[in-house]
Amino acid sequence: MPTIPKLTKCLTLGCREERSKFNAYCMGHGGRDTFDHRRYNTSNKRKDAIEKYQAIQWRKLRQIQLSKHPLCAACLSEGCITQALHIDHLFPWSQLGEDAFYINIFQSLCHSCHSIKTTLEQRDIYRHYGIPNKDYKIRDYSSVMVLYERI
Repeated sequence: MPTIPKLTKCLTLGCREERSKFNAYCMGHGGRDTFDHRRYNTSNKRKDAIEKYQAIQWRKLRQIQLSKHPLCAACLSEGCITQALHIDHLFPWSQLGEDAFYINIFQSLCHSCHSIKTTLEQRDIYRHYGIPNKDYKIRDYSSVMVLYERI
């Protein structure tokens, strides 16, 4: 039976040193052997958000979304076929309130497209992938949700 290869070597091209404990690189290429808690947001707000994504309701909703739309919407809009791994809220619920966590427009995205969309959100652009793609602002949430409720 095949096994998953163990990544024990540094990921820097040509380096044969052992990787560090908490990083994919050796100590010479920026690895670290201790967990740096300052690098991660451990606030109560972040902990609450993590709990929402662990809830049974979210897991069911995620499963339904991925079964209905298993391919990345962004890649499909460009003519590529990629498996979706993430369920994206069109409008970030953290800016709109708790209700927007479940009352939102969801789209299935691959990891790289989800990262791109997150970068767009940092510039206040909320992209709905399709043909054509539509960009929204946070103030458009109410009107867009009313429009989608009619469909």
